[in-house]
Amino acid sequence: MFNYGLISVVIFFIFLFFLISFYNSNFFSNMLSSNENILIWASSFECGFVGHLLKINNFSNGIFILLVFFVVFDLEVSLLLNAIFQVDFIKNLVYYYFFIFLVAIGFVFEVISGFVSWVN
Repeated sequence: MFNYGLISVVIFFIFLFFLISFYNSNFFSNMLSSNENILIWASSFECGFVGHLLKINNFSNGIFILLVFFVVFDLEVSLLLNAIFQVDFIKNLVYYYFFIFLVAIGFVFEVISGFVSWVN
């Protein structure tokens, strides 16, 4: 009738959410000291500057593009290693060459964008 496994998982995640919220509320820091600057020392920035006034965008387009191309090159290598064991490899050779062509275009884009550089 009822799926007790699903209910227990939902209750666990609700409990986990409230536990994390309680931890992030700095309840213990406010209890130990009434000083307003205690939140600076309780943050992950322990070098003394005010971390909550600093706005940093951690998303980088360069890292994202590099990540996407790494996944594509990794997929290409895994396809090349398994090409020997594929029975229908000859039938799908046109699609595979098209995929290699797209990977080559991506590599040329990386070289033009400056992500890949060869050091002498």
